[in-house]
Order: sequence, then C-alpha cells, then structure tokens
Amino acid sequence: MRPLNGAIAFISVIMGAFLANGDLASLDKILITASAAFIILSSGNVINDYYDVETDRINKPYRPIPSRQIKRTNALIFSICLFIAGVCMGLFVNLTAFFIALFSSVLLILYTTILRRFLLLGNMTVGLLTGLTFISGGAAVENIGQSLIPAVFAFLFTVAREIVKDIQDVKGDQHAGMSSLPIKLGRRRAMYISFVFFILVILISPVPYLMNLYSIYYLISVTIGVDLVLIICMIIMSKDLNEINTARVSSLMKFDIFIGLGAIYLGGIH
Repeated sequence: MRPLNGAIAFISVIMGAFLANGDLASLDKILITASAAFIILSSGNVINDYYDVETDRINKPYRPIPSRQIKRTNALIFSICLFIAGVCMGLFVNLTAFFIALFSSVLLILYTTILRRFLLLGNMTVGLLTGLTFISGGAAVENIGQSLIPAVFAFLFTVAREIVKDIQDVKGDQHAGMSSLPIKLGRRRAMYISFVFFILVILISPVPYLMNLYSIYYLISVTIGVDLVLIICMIIMSKDLNEINTARVSSLMKFDIFIGLGAIYLGGIH
C-alpha cells in the first residue's frame, strides 16, 4: 500500500480543505474524504504492483509480489476491494467528492494499464491525480476554487519527480517494453525535461505571496525548504544520472513534499 504515499494524500486533502476555509463543522466530511484519498491511492499502488511484477523483479525485487510474500491474485482482489471502499466513502460526503473519487479510481486503473505507456502522458496523469487530492479537500467543504493553487504546485512537482523515477527505473522498464521518456529520448534529455518542471515550480512559488494570498511565512519556508532543495536536486542529477543519484533525488523529493505542505499550511497564517 505504501502508507507514506497514502499519508501524503491524506494530509493533502486536509490541506486543501483548510485552504478552502474548512472549519470544525466540516471535520467529519474532511476526514472521510482524506481517508478515501488514502485508500484509493493505496489501491492504485497495489494494482500497480500487480501489473509491474516483471519490472519489479529487476528494479524492486524486495516488493511483496516479486519477493513472493503475497500472491498476485490476492493483490488484485485486495486492490479491487480498496477501490470500491474508497469510491463508496465519497457518497458520505457529497456528489462532487464521490465523482472525484470515482474519476480518480478510473484514472488510476487507466494509468496502470494504458496511459503510462505513452510518453509524458503517464507522468502527467500521476501529477493530475496528486493535484486532485487538494481539489477533493476543497470539494469536502464545497469550495474548490481555493484549493486550485496547491493543486497546480502538486501537479508540477509530481510530474518532475515521476520523470526522475523513470530515469531511475530505466533498466526494468526496458525489460518490460515500456516507453518512458528516458527510454525513448535518453536519460540526459529526460533530465532536461524534468528540469523544466523543476524550474516552473521555483518560478511560480512566490506567486501566491505576491498576490497576497499566502503570508510571508509561506514565502520563507517555500524558498528555503522547497526551491533550494529542488536546485540541489538538479545539481546532483547534472553531475551524474546513475541509479544511486536518481534514487537519492527521488527520495529527497518525496520528503520535500511534506515541507511543501508545511509551507502551504503556514501560508494560511496571517
């Protein structure tokens, strides 16, 4: 299930609701939506492992299916149960939350089976799904507009990290016949494309402050905690694109997401 990823989704929903002026009166709906996001993302991770068994035997042999800790069929059944549970939870919030949960579930399945085989489209799909966690938080309190800014940041940041992960996993993906950016264009060109998204995040990060939407606390924390880290990541990748470096950058970016979430939270404090 990869609970750390699920925790990021859970917190993102709460953050989206907080930025959309959610209050204690809506806490039950917010928590249900956040739990649904955790469950749906987990179901996507499980079904991804179901389909990725061949590449994981090379890239990540320690995972439950290739290491034979769990049967493939059982993983598929578990994933289906999680999808159904997550979508049904949306019904307890409102129709918007339900349709977002349903759309996200369908998109996750399409990503795993079809979309990720197309250049950049798979990366952008994952970015869209990440952005939807914030939007679902806004849906929980019926104020989607205020959650769009963090959704855009999440989209750009996630696409950049997904390309980095593709560079890291190129050997296994080649073995499975995947068509990722580094396979088709080469690692170095894929790196430059990821840098475009890195730079976009850095360039637009001050915008919410300049528009007087977020406080000075946001600007300070996002500049030091996110922008500076992304610059360091680009320097690391520029020096060497080996698996160790790309894995280091991917992990660094995963934990940097929490710093970004903290910066957005601080942005709401005036």
